[in-house]
Amino acid sequence: MVRSLLFEIKMSRKFIILLLLSISTSVFSQDRWSPEKIYLQLASEVFATDQTIWFKAIVTDAISHRFTEISGVLHVELIGPDGKIVSRKLVKLSKGVGRGSFEPEKGLPEGRYLVQAYTQWNRNFGDDFIYKRYVDIVAPWPSNNPKLLDSLKLEKVGDGRFLLSAKVRSDAIESTGAKQVQVAIERDKGSDTLLIKRNGHGAYAFEYEMLEDPSWVTVTVEGLSETVVLDQNEVDLQFFPESGTLIEGYSNKIAYKAIGIDGKGSRVQGTVFDDRGKHIIDFVSNRLGMGYFSIYAESSRTYHAEIRSTNGPKTIVKFPLPKSASNGSIISVQRTGKNIWAGVYSNVLSGNVYIKVSCRGQDLIMIEGPLRDGYLSKSLLSEALPEGILVFTLMDQNKNTVAERLFFNEKTEDHLKVDLATDRETYARRQPTQLDILITGQDSVQGPVELSVLAINSVQGQHTFGNIKSYFLLSSELRGTIEDPDYYFNSQNTGRAQDLDALMLSQGWRRYKYPAKRIEKTLYWPQSRLEVRGSVQAPGRSKLSKEGVGLTLSSFSKSPVFYSGTTDSLGNFRFMMEDTYGPPMRVLLTVDDGKKGNKLDYRINLNNPKPPKVTYDRRPAFRQLDTLIRSVAVAGMERVRTEAILDSLYGVTQLDEVIVTDNLLSPERKKLYDKYGEPDGIVNGDDLRAKEKKWSYGLYSILLFNYGDQVFIEKYSDGFMLAHVRAGQYGAVRYQSGRGIVPGNPKKEGTLLIVDGKPLDKHQYGQVSNMSPEIIERVELIQYASSFRSLYQSVFPEVSPMNTPSLGHIISVVTKGGLGINTSIRPTPGTFNTSVEVFSPVMEFYTPKYDSPIPTKEQKPDLRALIHWQPHLSTDKSGSASARFYNGDVPGDYIIVVEAISRDGRVGYGKKHYVVSEK
Repeated sequence: MVRSLLFEIKMSRKFIILLLLSISTSVFSQDRWSPEKIYLQLASEVFATDQTIWFKAIVTDAISHRFTEISGVLHVELIGPDGKIVSRKLVKLSKGVGRGSFEPEKGLPEGRYLVQAYTQWNRNFGDDFIYKRYVDIVAPWPSNNPKLLDSLKLEKVGDGRFLLSAKVRSDAIESTGAKQVQVAIERDKGSDTLLIKRNGHGAYAFEYEMLEDPSWVTVTVEGLSETVVLDQNEVDLQFFPESGTLIEGYSNKIAYKAIGIDGKGSRVQGTVFDDRGKHIIDFVSNRLGMGYFSIYAESSRTYHAEIRSTNGPKTIVKFPLPKSASNGSIISVQRTGKNIWAGVYSNVLSGNVYIKVSCRGQDLIMIEGPLRDGYLSKSLLSEALPEGILVFTLMDQNKNTVAERLFFNEKTEDHLKVDLATDRETYARRQPTQLDILITGQDSVQGPVELSVLAINSVQGQHTFGNIKSYFLLSSELRGTIEDPDYYFNSQNTGRAQDLDALMLSQGWRRYKYPAKRIEKTLYWPQSRLEVRGSVQAPGRSKLSKEGVGLTLSSFSKSPVFYSGTTDSLGNFRFMMEDTYGPPMRVLLTVDDGKKGNKLDYRINLNNPKPPKVTYDRRPAFRQLDTLIRSVAVAGMERVRTEAILDSLYGVTQLDEVIVTDNLLSPERKKLYDKYGEPDGIVNGDDLRAKEKKWSYGLYSILLFNYGDQVFIEKYSDGFMLAHVRAGQYGAVRYQSGRGIVPGNPKKEGTLLIVDGKPLDKHQYGQVSNMSPEIIERVELIQYASSFRSLYQSVFPEVSPMNTPSLGHIISVVTKGGLGINTSIRPTPGTFNTSVEVFSPVMEFYTPKYDSPIPTKEQKPDLRALIHWQPHLSTDKSGSASARFYNGDVPGDYIIVVEAISRDGRVGYGKKHYVVSEK
């Protein structure tokens, strides 16, 4: 359905309105260089470490909000407080929709975690189109981790000089007994690194002099960090003139934003004075610290604001306003009834000026007209413009940009209305809830509406990171984090129109994401499905091979699958594979002449883009232990107590010892041995190749059948293999389907992998099993390695140092010439043996069914916070859908949340409360 813009086009000396583009499905369609918009629905913003983090992914075209037709693969990562990836998921997208989960471990440290999602295609447009959301993970048991710092003090020691002193607790770090340790000091106004020595009492203390008074300080030792807020009441107040500059002789609208030390908005009230002390205007912010006022500025005067904080002591702080100028231009925008009014004021422009209106990088309208006495204005019909952030750009007669103004056009009639009804308002424990859903306001919707349903204890379900509606229309359009985005769409907030405009004037000031441009030098091809992409190169040639070279790809999952193809004119190839779920899958590539099938001694290069660089916002996480966090922790403690009563421990297996022979040392090997210790056993590459059979399928298969007295290879039903050095009681490293290797029992021992002197990341462990013996120089087995705790922490940064095993072993693989685990050099002529990532297995949400609402003594109490999770549900032709689920044993208030998106890109959000009674 095409929606046309209806404008009254007037031809006069005053102005000309030129319609650049009609708003239709053809404009809001997927363009070759249009980015995608990614949204993840999560149940909460706080999780206990024993809770699964379920998510639903929706990927659309960024302009039209229609389901993407570009990408079929989504990368989702969970990143810890140290900025390292804790877990990675490869999610299959079916018509833009996918789902998955993260399963945090018990030893996961508390803290602020980043959930990051991206498609390879979106990487062309930079960090702006990588989805990011921060969540808190709390431990459902008392923390045994000692604090890093003792006796932290900040003292003024002179004019403008401050001394920061503290003691580092030796029982909190690994290097207890070391003569000195390195300390990194980060603060709001700089950073530095110190080396501190151990004193006579075995403690580490430092003094650090600064030339400024910091608001917060973060001290980091051996990967452990502690942030201390030194001034909890400090507020930063910023001002944003409507067009960037205060102009003399005009009424200037000025937005302001007050930010507390926690990075969140802080409610303030204050007064603006000029440099003579003359009262100009009073102002009071909303609860998010934002607002705006208007003043007539004089270029000969300066202005400042004095605020009186309402959060802390009644202190008065002065903040300067931007300097005013005698000449300049202003573009002002505001809503007047059903219209949007745009006005231009200028004492420097002459002749015709232009106002361009655009949305998400698409130019919609051009208004042209002459300035009369430095003034031009025009009203536009709001309903004829798309919903969302509109950019009004003022241009001079040569169409050079002079100023910009963002304005949010809200059109509630375009939303999907989500009506929810339950069969009761109050339920007994374990009683089923019947939910009926009706989607209205979908006159032009073609086909079913995509829904998700969750039911959760309302305390944990009350979050401030927004919902599908606030994300698609607001959060995804602006750079930075919008605090409590749902606040601007809450119908009970009577001042939300003014609050939205304050947001556009402050956070949106020159921070709009569009138009999206390709900014990366590397071209990232879209992934429509699992694929293997690369190129071939003839021996002795610097350029790629010619067209028509034949390739065969063999994949080895539950059963072998074979693919064949040829290179294009540039020597490139691409194999589209069947959907496969599980750990990294072994593949074998071979090259032939494409005609008679004769093998060719060609080099094979794989195109495996590295993950994007992690950008973790390390601002101090200052907050009180609020109701939500406390409730999640308390509920988790009750679950842990119940599990401890009902579950039993499992047994262990005693492993054999291995004896090592002496060896010659190269400088690289000496460095490795100095850090981790000398190997207790060495398997030479020549011996591996001599023992390789035709049916061998990589390194682990040879070790399994020939070196079982030294290495134990643990095999799993999905094909994953985990290697253990036969020494001690292994179990500190284990495997979990869909997640790869995970932390195990800290009281046992584990085996970690190193390739060419570099510790492997968790997601690389599945690739070692299929390494070809042709590229291996030797395999070294190090029992009870030195610095094992430090190595274990680098592989599992989510594990608390107190839960890190003190004993463990290392398998070190050395490749020929340092080719590494993902070498593009062939192991044998014309072949390439490696492994590739496949889709992460999708866990099903467990939904119990109870015959009786009264639990028996033999039954485990149902203490779930998340009662129901149904990420995929579709409406019928009438817009209806239903769901049924059983409640648990925890009484209280619960909330049902339903999020909806239609094929034409319209979104909706609904929620309903109900009660589970004590009886």
